[in-house]
Amino acid sequence: AIPESWEDRARKAVEYYQEEPLVANALNAWRTFALGDEIGLNSDDEDLRDEAREAFDRLGLNSFVKDMVLQLLIKGDAIGYFNRSKGGDDVERVTCVNPVSMKFVFENDQLVEAIQRPENPDGSLGEEISLALDQMIHLKWNAPEFESRGNSMVLPAFEAIELLRKYRKAEAAIADRWTTPLRFIQVGGSFGGKLITPDQTMLESIRDEMNRMDLKSGMVVPFFVKAETYGIQGKALNTEQKVREVKEDILVALGMARSIVTGDGPNFATASVSMQKMIVQLKEIKQVARNILDWVFDEWMERKGFEDEELHYQFSDMDLTAETDQKRLLVELYDRGLISKNTLQQKMGLSPDVETKEQESEEIVVDTNWSVKDISQLVALEVLTVDEARGRLGLVKKVETAREDAARADVEKLYARNRKTKSGQ
Repeated sequence: AIPESWEDRARKAVEYYQEEPLVANALNAWRTFALGDEIGLNSDDEDLRDEAREAFDRLGLNSFVKDMVLQLLIKGDAIGYFNRSKGGDDVERVTCVNPVSMKFVFENDQLVEAIQRPENPDGSLGEEISLALDQMIHLKWNAPEFESRGNSMVLPAFEAIELLRKYRKAEAAIADRWTTPLRFIQVGGSFGGKLITPDQTMLESIRDEMNRMDLKSGMVVPFFVKAETYGIQGKALNTEQKVREVKEDILVALGMARSIVTGDGPNFATASVSMQKMIVQLKEIKQVARNILDWVFDEWMERKGFEDEELHYQFSDMDLTAETDQKRLLVELYDRGLISKNTLQQKMGLSPDVETKEQESEEIVVDTNWSVKDISQLVALEVLTVDEARGRLGLVKKVETAREDAARADVEKLYARNRKTKSGQ
């Protein structure tokens, strides 16, 4: 069930992904839960943020990252390659390379050459292409550094999938036996000490009558004709239970917790540990996506002159229950003054520099349900002055603007009055 060469294992994993809905759903779930539907970019430098978002859309990095992660989970390898523009000042295109078409050359455990031999649509192999190592990224799943290739997530489920297919064949054979039974028609024989031997004409005549008969009605035949049906007797194999067990084994081999698959477990603690393991694996997949984006944008930022700036990635992934509880705990710690605002933002996956700059550009909105009331009480207790209270509420500029408008109106009235007086004289 498990081929020896890595290329054959990768091809078999792709076959299982394409033909087995159970495998496809599990791998798509891992990718979707880790990455979400869209990846966002943010930075405290507005020029970098706007240009990076434009490059993100132009290069199609949202689909590129998802394709790379899917290749990594299915085949165990993901290989990306970017092409620079003719002027060398930009990244023109990024490509997800089929890892099965790649061959690596090592010297003293160091990669010295990467050769691709692409496959043509008709199945033939094209000419060999040597890829520049400084424009390529090679990611391996669940493999140590000294291994030249990664391991597919489908690999532990190979034997269980083959067993599932055998059960399906057995189930189909049983269904054929029940739906198309074998029928024998006996004509003639020994009856009352007399032997009746039918001729060929009699056999064909009775056969044709039996084939033309209506199964919902009866048919009168001579006493020496007898029909027997075989195939529906006997105990059939209970393949339904076997198939269910094999499916559970496949999902567990694909990294899903058995308590989630079967709905039961020894205790809650075991199920909780299994959930934590899945959360950690989702974070590992998300880190792979960050590495891919860093590989592209490090090159792009160097070409564009943003080497000293920092770019942040935001994933619309699934907010798991454990993550929600942890974030709620962080907010409570911040409310009690036990952690700083920067620590809270970093734990939430936000950049303190970006958020501070965004807050400075936003207009302060006063919550009239409590802010004005509390501050007015402080003014009444002479803890704050009126000007300080206006500053706390963000009304200083508005008050100054109102005063300037009033002063300007008074000047205009005085000027109009003087003009009227002079015209009267």
